[in-house]
Amino acid sequence: MPLSPANPELSSQEQHAQWSNELLEQYSWQFQGETPFAVPLSTLPLLDELFTFVNETIKDSFDRSLFCWTDLKQDSTGLTAWYLGVEDYDEALEPYIEGLSAKALIQDQTT
Repeated sequence: MPLSPANPELSSQEQHAQWSNELLEQYSWQFQGETPFAVPLSTLPLLDELFTFVNETIKDSFDRSLFCWTDLKQDSTGLTAWYLGVEDYDEALEPYIEGLSAKALIQDQTT
């Protein structure tokens, strides 16, 4: 389920909190405890894409029990995501994360 539509009545901080909570609830198995998103509001839809990709890629319940995000940040070099999990998935996840990082950089340059 994609993020709810942006609510123009909310401040950017409130919208960020709402979308962050939606992501944490929807993809709760990918987190062991609450992971803060050190990303701007415009990047949260990219995280939604990433979490959806992980949801579709890691189907095995055992592998899911071993996976979790440890940090998600965006800075001048793009989106950076750290996780713990089965190495078998690195081959699929790393290029996907790099692609989203490039999208995040493009978003930053156009805003």
